[in-house]
Amino acid sequence: MQTTKTSNMRALSTLILLGVVWGTGYSIARFAMLNGVAPLGYSFWQSLGPALVLGIMAAYRKKLPSLNKQHLPYYFICGLTGIVIPNTTMYFAAPHLPASILAMIVNTVPIVAYPLALLARLETFNWQRMAGIALALAALMLIILPKASLPSSDMTPWVLITLITPLSFAICSIYIARFQPTDLDSITLSVGMLALSSTLLLPLVIGTHSFYLFHFPLTMPDGVVILEILLSSLGYLLFFRLIRTAGPVYYSLVDTIVVLTGLCWGYLIFDERLNQWTSLAVYLILVALLLVTRQQRTAAIMHEQPTTG
Repeated sequence: MQTTKTSNMRALSTLILLGVVWGTGYSIARFAMLNGVAPLGYSFWQSLGPALVLGIMAAYRKKLPSLNKQHLPYYFICGLTGIVIPNTTMYFAAPHLPASILAMIVNTVPIVAYPLALLARLETFNWQRMAGIALALAALMLIILPKASLPSSDMTPWVLITLITPLSFAICSIYIARFQPTDLDSITLSVGMLALSSTLLLPLVIGTHSFYLFHFPLTMPDGVVILEILLSSLGYLLFFRLIRTAGPVYYSLVDTIVVLTGLCWGYLIFDERLNQWTSLAVYLILVALLLVTRQQRTAAIMHEQPTTG
């Protein structure tokens, strides 16, 4: 009994820490963009940095990605849809949107993924989840339609552009669920994705003169970029630990913590204050996340229950 309680507390602590780490990234990205770091340059370092950190771990465990014809296309698609497209889109939007709104939109991935999973026949139809999707759409309308919702009407196109990020993340998750090779573990997959995404971003960064060069001594933007590299790498490690020790039941709750963390940092760092429309939108998104992921948690728990009789 005591061991179970301790394990649950560790899983909960890991979940909260992971949500805080990921939720902090939106304010860090906004701060970096507002202080002269180009979105493509920032995206490149947020691919290469964690790739090096996790690559060292994978090398130590002798689980570096293999460069064969079977795995390379897989790494390419995952790197493109799971890192290059969503991260770059998010970083381009970061200086134009409040960090709290950015965090809320990006973390609708479970809501976007469910209808895609239905189309891919990976999920079954459920009215509760569809109600969550309806609430999420209502929340989006509350953000973009009322003129008094966003601080500026110029932000509305960026809200729509930001939706590319959860859509791309969702496509990546569906692709992984369908096509992940059985001989790849999580760290190997992540290193492969990050390495391929860095390779894809490098010519874009050079071609657009967006490469971010660190200074010596380090400046504040340099420190922010390095901080996010460390936090991102820590996030991957916490993610692996959470999935290994607690499984997807706990992980499905992380988006809610990320949204709340993004709201807190947006308020503390940028003095972002929600009005009546955005406050209601946040509430609807949180309820939508709980509705969409609750059935997933219930199904996972039932699956793990030992059968009797």
